[in-house]
Amino acid sequence: MTDLLRVDGIEAAYGKVTALKDVSIAIRPGEIVAILGANGAGKTTLLNAISGVLPVTAGEIRFDGAPINGRKPWQTSRLGISHVPEGREIFPDMTVEANLNIVDSNGGGPAFTVPDILEMFPRLQERISQLAGGLSGGEQQMLAIGRGLMARPRLILFDEPSLGLSPVLTKFVLSSIAGLRAKGIATLLVEQNMRAALRIADRAYVLRVGRIVRAGTAAEIANSPDIQEAYLGV
Repeated sequence: MTDLLRVDGIEAAYGKVTALKDVSIAIRPGEIVAILGANGAGKTTLLNAISGVLPVTAGEIRFDGAPINGRKPWQTSRLGISHVPEGREIFPDMTVEANLNIVDSNGGGPAFTVPDILEMFPRLQERISQLAGGLSGGEQQMLAIGRGLMARPRLILFDEPSLGLSPVLTKFVLSSIAGLRAKGIATLLVEQNMRAALRIADRAYVLRVGRIVRAGTAAEIANSPDIQEAYLGV
């Protein structure tokens, strides 16, 4: 199967500080790929580089076979890449419905309507006319995911979707992300709960100080003794 996203040897920096060095990953259509690593490993930087938030200084990013280096976030969104960032970044002074409707739905992936999002996250139905800033953390995360899907992505980037959520809500949110596979949407997942991420992922990459140090199937990574010791607390 042809790769939907291919990242080849990219580098990225914040000023003089190199955050990514010779990073290469690939994602196929409908695949869930987890990016694992300690805080400061470069996980968020990688997502920002792919979506155009942060320019790369070397290497190439290709989406659906075409180079996308230098594209702005709104341009990558129109190509079919949605980014649900850490912190959610919803519009707190707009209603839930307005947050969903403000999205430019030109990504070319499966079409989602507001009723589709409310069916996926029934709790948002009860809050549809409320200001988004008044939602709980879990409800805000549901809204952020729903807004990302409204862009009709073929690839969606999730940065710490369970951050600050209870175990019950974490399970629900990650289950919702896993359900996107059936719709053919590819997922690149950065998740603090590494065990949970590996349970829903097909493959995983491990980042350490800006470099990929391990790649394999989710089962291979989960069962690797050094990964278990370093990241999974075994």
